[in-house]
Amino acid sequence: MKRALGFVKRAPGFPMLWIGGLTAAGIMIVTGGFGTIAMPLGQRSLFWALLMGWSCIKWQLWFAATVRKHSDWFWAAMLGAIILCLPLPLEIRLFVRMVGIEAEVGDPFGTWGRALAIGAVVFGAILLMLFATGHLRFGRRKARTAPAEGLLERARVAAETLAAIEAEDHYCRVRRRDGSDALIHYRFGDALAEVTGFDGQQVHRGAWIAQGAVAGAVREGRRWHLLLGDGTKVAVSATHLPQVRARGWLRGR
Repeated sequence: MKRALGFVKRAPGFPMLWIGGLTAAGIMIVTGGFGTIAMPLGQRSLFWALLMGWSCIKWQLWFAATVRKHSDWFWAAMLGAIILCLPLPLEIRLFVRMVGIEAEVGDPFGTWGRALAIGAVVFGAILLMLFATGHLRFGRRKARTAPAEGLLERARVAAETLAAIEAEDHYCRVRRRDGSDALIHYRFGDALAEVTGFDGQQVHRGAWIAQGAVAGAVREGRRWHLLLGDGTKVAVSATHLPQVRARGWLRGR
């Protein structure tokens, strides 16, 4: 359960996707959209909760599989609007029966049209949330006139003062050698690419430390932790332990 919750929190689109889905579900419940006004309120609420909840799960998995950088968002959303809408007619019939209503199978083209309309509602809510939070940008003029800043520029950290970079969900905490730090919305994979030429070592799937920033090391159970100058502990994973040991960082305080 903890691993599943951790995956959801780290997956691209969370929590904007779920906020958009819940908003769309609330609107459909209140307005009785797409002919559901004839359903009793309880069944209508359950139907839309099931349909939108399942749609959010599909979108979350889709974004986790397709989004790696900001430029991926638009095309992932466009393709998802087509691919993820394909099974919607069957899902609508399934959820209608699950709430206890025996619906007749209507015109397949009409069902598909309603499915596309529902998908458009979800798609629009997702695009709106992504645009509002800066995950999605339209146009190219800004990219041409104002090149994107790197992590260190955004954090205002000089290369010689950099101590460590740690991933925290969709953010990176950039630590300075004087003990101060900055939390920046940034992908850890992109941060690693930025410090490729720096003298340092990735010590965990979500942590990188600069050479000279390690003040010591302690072992807690089976796991090693490196100590920074301000006393911050950074865990070392078994995968990166050989490289860390080769640098001589495990020689105690």
